[in-house]
Amino acid sequence: MTIKDLCLKSSASVREAMNLLEENRQGIVLIIDDDGRLLGTVTDGDIRRALLQNTQLEADSREIMALHPMVAQLDDSDERVKELMATHRIRHIPILDEDGRPVRVRALEEFALPGQSFAFAVVMAGGEGQRLRPLTEQLPKPMVTVGDAPILENIVRHLVGSGIRQIYIAVNYKAEVIESHFGNGEGFGAEISYLREAEPLGTAGPLSLLPEAPTGPFLVVNGDVLTTSDFSRLLDYHRRHNAVATIAANEFRVDIPYGVLKVVEHHLLEIQEKPSASFLCNAGIYVLNAEVLDIIPRDKPFNMTDLFSELLNRGLPVAAFPVFENLVSADNVADLEEARRQFSTWPLGTFTKSE
Repeated sequence: MTIKDLCLKSSASVREAMNLLEENRQGIVLIIDDDGRLLGTVTDGDIRRALLQNTQLEADSREIMALHPMVAQLDDSDERVKELMATHRIRHIPILDEDGRPVRVRALEEFALPGQSFAFAVVMAGGEGQRLRPLTEQLPKPMVTVGDAPILENIVRHLVGSGIRQIYIAVNYKAEVIESHFGNGEGFGAEISYLREAEPLGTAGPLSLLPEAPTGPFLVVNGDVLTTSDFSRLLDYHRRHNAVATIAANEFRVDIPYGVLKVVEHHLLEIQEKPSASFLCNAGIYVLNAEVLDIIPRDKPFNMTDLFSELLNRGLPVAAFPVFENLVSADNVADLEEARRQFSTWPLGTFTKSE
C-alpha cells in the first residue's frame, strides 16, 4: 500500500473518506490540497463521531477533519515518533517531507507497545435460539452455519485474526456441541476456555464466572453477531474516550409508508410524505473494563442492558461506537438469511489485523 492509497483531495465527501477507510484498513485518511500538501486527517474515530452527530455523508470531509494533526518529519527518529504517539495518545502520525507533503504514515502497531490489545474476549453462546427453530432443535444457535462454517467459528477466526488469542465461550444450551467442535482452541490458533452456565444467566451474567479479573479492557461478543468491523478500532475508540464501558451500535432505519401528520391541538401544521427515521441500536459487541465486573451478581440472570443502566446510574463514562461496516445479528430466520447473503463470500479465516 502506497501513500496515495491513504490520500483524498480536499473536495472529497465524508462518504468518500469513510469508504477509503474501509478499503485501506489503516484507520486514517490524509486530506491533501491540489499540490499534495497535507491539510488535515480523518480518522476512524472522526467518522464514528460524525455519525453520532448525524453528519450528512455527502458533507465536505473538511468539516470533520483534524485541521492541525500531529505530524513528524522524515529525519525524526523512531524514539521521537513513539514519544509523540504516547504524549498525544494517537496511533498514526503522517511523515512529511520538507514541502509538507506526506510520504508515509507511521502506526502504533509498528512499535509493539504494551497494552495495545484486549486482555481476552468472551463470546456469549449459551442461548437456545428459539426464533431459529427448527434449525436449533439439534444445534445451539451459534453453530448454525453461515458460509462454510458455523457462526461461532466465523467469530472465533475473526477474533484470532484481530490478534485476540485468549477466548472464553459462555455455554449452556447443547454446550457439548460447541465444546466438541472447538476443544481447547488449538486448531483455531486460540486458547479457548469455557464459562459453563448451570442455568441461563443472560447476556452479562456469565461474566461472573470468569476465573480471574482481566488486566485491561476485554471484549464481549454475542454468539450470533457477524461483522467485518476491526475490533482494534473499537478498543482504540474505547480508550481515547476514557470509557469504563463501550457499546457498539449499528443503524436501524424505519420507513413509514404513509403521510405522517404533525398536529398541535386540532391544527395541522405539516404533512411529511413517507418519512424515514434512523436509530442507533445495540449491536451485541462491548468493551468493558475490569471494574464493571463488580456490578454483575454471581449465579443470577443479568443482562447487558442491566449493566449499562447501572453504569449510567452511577454516572460512569460510557461510550457508543457506531459500526458502519457490515454487521448482522442472526437472531431469527430473516436475519440469518441476511447474514448468509452478506457473508457468503466472506474469506473465512483470512481476516487479519490491520497493518
